[in-house]
Amino acid sequence: MPLIFSPDVPVVPPLADPLAPYQPSAAIPWTAERVAHVYRRLGFGATFEQIQQGLALSPDALIDLLLDDVAIAGPPEPPYWGGWTLDDYENANDPNLVFEHRNELRRRWLQEMLEEGIRPKMALFWHNHFVTELDVYGCNAYLWAYFSQIHDFAFGNFRTFAREMGKTGAMLVYLNGNENFASEPNENYARELMELFTMGESNGYTQTDIVEMARALTGWRASGYYCEPPYFDANQHDNTPKTIFGQTANYTYTTAHNLIFTERAEQVAHFIAGKIYRYFVYQHTNNEVVSAMAQTLRDNNWEMLPMLKKLFKSEHFYTQGLMSAQLKAPLELLLQTWKLAGIDRTMVPDNWWDRVAYWGYQLGQDMFDPPNVAGWKGYHAWINESTLAGRWDICASSVGFFSGEEPWREKLRNLAINLTNNSNDPAVITAALVSHFTGQQLDPVYLQAAIINFKAGVPENYYDDGSWNLSWNEAPYQIVNLLLYLVRMPEFQLT
Repeated sequence: MPLIFSPDVPVVPPLADPLAPYQPSAAIPWTAERVAHVYRRLGFGATFEQIQQGLALSPDALIDLLLDDVAIAGPPEPPYWGGWTLDDYENANDPNLVFEHRNELRRRWLQEMLEEGIRPKMALFWHNHFVTELDVYGCNAYLWAYFSQIHDFAFGNFRTFAREMGKTGAMLVYLNGNENFASEPNENYARELMELFTMGESNGYTQTDIVEMARALTGWRASGYYCEPPYFDANQHDNTPKTIFGQTANYTYTTAHNLIFTERAEQVAHFIAGKIYRYFVYQHTNNEVVSAMAQTLRDNNWEMLPMLKKLFKSEHFYTQGLMSAQLKAPLELLLQTWKLAGIDRTMVPDNWWDRVAYWGYQLGQDMFDPPNVAGWKGYHAWINESTLAGRWDICASSVGFFSGEEPWREKLRNLAINLTNNSNDPAVITAALVSHFTGQQLDPVYLQAAIINFKAGVPENYYDDGSWNLSWNEAPYQIVNLLLYLVRMPEFQLT
C-alpha cells in the first residue's frame, strides 16, 4: 500500500477571480460530498442529519449558518478553578488536583470538538499559531486565560488578538516577556512576535527592529509559579524613544504592536492568509488566492470573519482536486469517525476522552504542549514509515469502542439504513459507508476487498437469497469490521 496520500500539486483550474463565489452547476453541483467537505474542513465532520440539512441550504447560507453564531459567541464559560493561584491549590491539600483540572479542560475541548466542531477547530488553529507550552509555564489559571482567548478571538480582529495575546500569563512566561525589563531587555517575545506571529521569518524586519521592539514591550510581569494575574509595572518599562521600521517615537506596548500593522500590513496579511489557507484548504498555497485573502483582511481592518467567509464561499474552496487532499491531524483522525457515526459527547465516558488525549499525544499532537514555539508542522510530518503502523493501531482502537457499546453499534446501523434507504445489498451498503467515512470512492479492487470484509461472518447464501438485511444482529459488527479495514487505507487518512 503506497505512502503517497495526496498529490503534491492538485489539479486546480485557473479562475479570473481567485475568490470568485461558488455557484452550483452541472459541472460543480452542490452534493452531499461538498457539504461533507465543508464540515470536514471547518470542523471535525458532519452527521448524516447535518449533511441533509446542508443540502437543503445554499452554499452561502450554510457557511453563514456555521460561522455567524460562533463568531459572536463570546468567551467560554470559565471553570471554578479558572483563577486559582498557588495558594488556592495548596489550601485544597490535594496534590493531584492541578493535574485533574488540566485533564478536565482537555476533555472539555475534545467534547466541544466532537459536538460543536467549528469554533474548537479554529481555536486549535490559533493554538498552533500563538504557541505556548503548558509544560513551560505550568499555571492552570494561565492555561485557562489562554484557552479562553483563543476561543474568544477565534473569528475576531487579528490585530487586537495579537496585541492581547502577548499580555497573557502563558505567553509572558513561555517567551520570557516577564523577564523583559527596561534595564535588561529580553528579545525572545519580540522576535517571535514578528517572525512567527505576524510577519513570517525574515519578512520585513531586522535584528535592530527586534531589539527596539523588545524595549517597547518592557514592563509586563507574570509568575507561572505563584500563578497570580499578570500586571504591568511602569517602573520596568523603557520610557525613552525607540526606532522600529525606521520610525522613531516613544513606543509603548500598544503603539509598537499597532506599528506592525501599519508599517508592515502587506507582510502581516499575506503571512496570516497563507497559514489560514494551508490549514483549511491545502498544504501548498495558491499565491493568487492567498493574495486575494490578504487584501480582504486588510480591507476589513484585520477582521478575520470576512476573509474566512470569502474563502469558504469561493469556487476555489470547492475544487475537486482540493477535496480529500489534506492529511488528517491526529485529533481529526480520532474524532472524525465518531462524529460521522453520530456519536455525541454524552455517549463517551470520561476515561475514553483521556484515552483520546493520550492517543493524540502518541501520534504527535499533545494538547496544550506543541513541540516548540513553531508548533506542529502538520501535513506529511504526521505520517512516515515509522509512525504509520502506530497510527493504524490507534485508529483501530478508537473504532473498537463501537464493538463494546450497543448504543454506538446502533448508531452505525441507523447510519447505514439512512445512507442506503435500508438496502440489503452489501455492495451498495459498503460503497455508501466508504464514501461517508472517507469522502472518496475506492478503486474497484479495494472496494471489492471492503465488501468482502463487510460480508465476513455471514454465509454467502443469506446474501444470495436476499434474507440478510441491516436489521440482523450481526449488521453493526459487520460495519465495525468494514471500518477496521478502512482505517488502513490511504483514503481514510485524508480529509
